[in-house]
Amino acid sequence: MWQAYAKAGLTANPNEPNLPKFAGGNALQYLRNGLTAYRRKGQILKGEYISNPQVANVSLAATPRTVALTDCVDDTKFLVYTASGQPINDTTGGRRATRATATDLAEGWRVTSFGVQEVGTC
Repeated sequence: MWQAYAKAGLTANPNEPNLPKFAGGNALQYLRNGLTAYRRKGQILKGEYISNPQVANVSLAATPRTVALTDCVDDTKFLVYTASGQPINDTTGGRRATRATATDLAEGWRVTSFGVQEVGTC
């Protein structure tokens, strides 16, 4: 999901075709809303997320089936730029505790919710 978001960020495209391949429901809407806001401000996103999600809980008996994930996403190299490629600022991100839920939807497994904490939380 984070790689698809980074690709979408290059043009602040809320309709990036890869986003719904990895995110659904509230998570997809949240990502699209953020990209739309960047686009309205004439901004893009460049860089990469470093992510290594771990399974925290599996609920295969639930309907729909879900998996809870934890991660420490590093967005140090993921920055906001003007559409012409100039950095907005030089404030880097960092390592952030992240939790997500992946749900088995009709179209397959998708991240349906996530929460990202402040820099330095992991």
